[in-house]
Amino acid sequence: MARKRNTVELPQDQTDRLLDDERSLPPLLVRASAGTGKTYRLTARLMRLLVDGVPAESILATTFTRKAAGEILQRVLISLANAAHDEHTNSLDSLRKQVSDPDLSRDRCLELTASVLANIHRLRICTLDSLFSQLARSFPFELGLPPAWRLTDEIEETRLREQAVDTMIASLGRAEMTSLMSMLGKGDIRRSVSSELLQVVEDAYSSQRRCAVDVWDKLSVPALPDDRRLQEAVLAFRAAEPKQKRHRDKLADLANLLESRQFESLAEETLVANVAVARRTRTPITYYRGPFPDGLEEAFETLYQAAQSTTLSLLRAQNVATGTVLKAYDFHVTQLKQSARLLGFEDVGVRLADRFGQFDDRELSTRMDGAVNHLLLDEFQDTSAVQWQVLFPFASRVAIDQPPSTSGGDGSNVKRSFFCVGDTKQAIYGWRGGVAEIFDSVTEQLPGVKTSPLNTSFRSSPVIMQVVNDMFKNLPRHPLAAKAQSNDPSDKSMHEAQSLVEFARRFPEHSTERMQLPGHACLQTSRRAAPNDAETRRMTCFEDAAQQVAELATRAPNVSIGVLTRTNQGVADLIFLLEQLGLDVSQEGGNPLTDSAAVEMVLSALMLAEHPGDGRWAFHLSGSPLSKIPSFGPDYVRILVEERGLAETVEFLASKLASVCDSRDTLRLKQLCHLTLGYDSQSSPRIRDFVRMVQETRVDRPQPAPIRVMTVHQAKGLEFDAVFLAELDAALTRPRGNCVADTRTLGEPPRAMSRYVGQDSWHFLGREWQQAFGRQAGSNMTEALCLLYVAMTRARQSLQMIIQPASKPEFDLHTAASLLFHSLAPSNDPTQQQTILYEQGNRDWFEASNHEANVNSPKSRTRKQPR
Repeated sequence: MARKRNTVELPQDQTDRLLDDERSLPPLLVRASAGTGKTYRLTARLMRLLVDGVPAESILATTFTRKAAGEILQRVLISLANAAHDEHTNSLDSLRKQVSDPDLSRDRCLELTASVLANIHRLRICTLDSLFSQLARSFPFELGLPPAWRLTDEIEETRLREQAVDTMIASLGRAEMTSLMSMLGKGDIRRSVSSELLQVVEDAYSSQRRCAVDVWDKLSVPALPDDRRLQEAVLAFRAAEPKQKRHRDKLADLANLLESRQFESLAEETLVANVAVARRTRTPITYYRGPFPDGLEEAFETLYQAAQSTTLSLLRAQNVATGTVLKAYDFHVTQLKQSARLLGFEDVGVRLADRFGQFDDRELSTRMDGAVNHLLLDEFQDTSAVQWQVLFPFASRVAIDQPPSTSGGDGSNVKRSFFCVGDTKQAIYGWRGGVAEIFDSVTEQLPGVKTSPLNTSFRSSPVIMQVVNDMFKNLPRHPLAAKAQSNDPSDKSMHEAQSLVEFARRFPEHSTERMQLPGHACLQTSRRAAPNDAETRRMTCFEDAAQQVAELATRAPNVSIGVLTRTNQGVADLIFLLEQLGLDVSQEGGNPLTDSAAVEMVLSALMLAEHPGDGRWAFHLSGSPLSKIPSFGPDYVRILVEERGLAETVEFLASKLASVCDSRDTLRLKQLCHLTLGYDSQSSPRIRDFVRMVQETRVDRPQPAPIRVMTVHQAKGLEFDAVFLAELDAALTRPRGNCVADTRTLGEPPRAMSRYVGQDSWHFLGREWQQAFGRQAGSNMTEALCLLYVAMTRARQSLQMIIQPASKPEFDLHTAASLLFHSLAPSNDPTQQQTILYEQGNRDWFEASNHEANVNSPKSRTRKQPR
């Protein structure tokens, strides 16, 4: 199964250097590549503080998941307890090295273990969400929080969002709503009102909620050419006599569009884009590579201004409408939450960011039951601007050099320390607000913070490290990299190329401490499928990957296997294919309980009571054991819920199905009953919301299977003996929402915002907006490269990458498959099916013993070889 290493033994020279750091507890920022022991470093700092007698309540260690926080606390307790026990002879020596205290005794370890356990409620090792919740409860009046407030969950947040949108729709008149929807859709209404407004809220609300409303009204729109100029342009186009017929026809079409004022159609004209290129490069205007006669320059300028003014006017109207919608939504959702005394995690963070810097140290210490003198931050590359704004007062207090303060009235000096660890190469949460650039700016914002790089892996074999180095150091081989020098801010490819080249430039050489660990890496093509059927090609690639997983699982049943995809749909497809091959498979984070037919029956019975007129539920239940219950129907279930409650109703219905269920469905029914108990404790549970929660909540199996399928995001922090990557042919970058923020100062709210427009229209934008759109495109590219890095570095010994055969030898697509090919095997033919393009290491790595595996100096082999 996937696992994390519990201990990491660092090489002696690296250990000595790091322990020198720990002795003096300097403010430290650690850049830890994948598998290099970042948790070891963080726990070393934490235990060093405890050994030095630092009070537990003065330590604050934050991370992003409860699992990670639990692991840190577990390591601290187990390390101290083992070192205090006589039977663990090596544990004390290891702990002495880890905390840089050669005189540490067993008695001291036993004393520390007892002290930590006695004060475990005061040792703050928590998630950022948990910390922010604690801070909010400490300052309820200052933050304007309602009395007895509580946090919402995702299901409740969704319901409140939908309710706020419905309330907003009801508050507007028909004419107002029609006008607003027309503006949002640039003149068209393409979907239901509710769906359109929900999409706007999901795309833009989080980004703009700390900004003024006028942030959406920052787009400058040039005026339309006047009637005289338009008429002159029409006459010039009709009077021109170019030699080529296609040029004459195009000029005639443009004259008609200008004369009839159909300016919206001009934005999609190739010739208009060519005018933009000519204006930027100061070269003649061409069409199909042919020039136009002299004397049309002014007419083309009029044409371009008409297209630009119209396009930007529509965009500005869409922006203003978006700002109006978000202002109204913010009012209604705030009212709903305030009246129900509810807050989401994001609400808490925003309120703290707005006001937290106003509180002084004494007030913070009093409200938080002790001053925070030692701050440890984990996975810092995923920190959002709002989160850093809340953490910064703590960080500046403990990190910036200043005279030591004194505690209470005893006059003793108070030590302070700052420790931050992360890796910008693993910044894969930009879609939820993470700003990796904050990590790079820490040393600027906090003078005196030292930087310590960690690039030696304690996870992976030399083969895996070599393929990772080859992949990311050779990124500039991809044809896209040539666009980095184009110097055209309206060219999306330029921004993506610059990010790609910069990622390769900053990529550090990776090494490994496990030089004797055998390994194998392979890039290969799948069977060929119908070239014009993307879904068939994708499933063919998945089928080949599933077959290889099955072969490995048969030959090496004790090997842990991770099958990683980019999308949840890919996870579902691969689980289905693997189960069809008779393999025991599980999913990281679990599946919704609706993967059980028995659970679906129970939910249909509940929905029957909620919507008795909908015949789907009755039809679904018609042949089930539930239909045999006397008087069973909508009224029966509704009365059951009213008299017994939701939990007892679900348990009763499940009991009627259990007798005909296999062990798997029986387990799922038990998990459904357990899930219902937690939901039934709410003051006013709603059946519809409960059913929705069951459909969306993932529930783990009690014991993970040897083969685990998950997205790359879910795999972060895990490791596997063998990793299979099969979903590599989709678009490399994906849009992050449907709006663009112009943020000039890192960590500050955006100064301007706009709805997104396709790259074909970027040339209409001013240079500042082109740069803003470009920064987002570059950020998306960097995040895609981080995602690929995380996926590849989950492997300990084997990395198998399966891609679809390319349709042409150039293979210059914006896909991970294309990047892998150009970085690892550019001299081979990617169009051949079932062909090994790149291979390194021992195919029978799971059979080779460490002393037999000669992998000290792995040599890459790039060759074409049929499987």
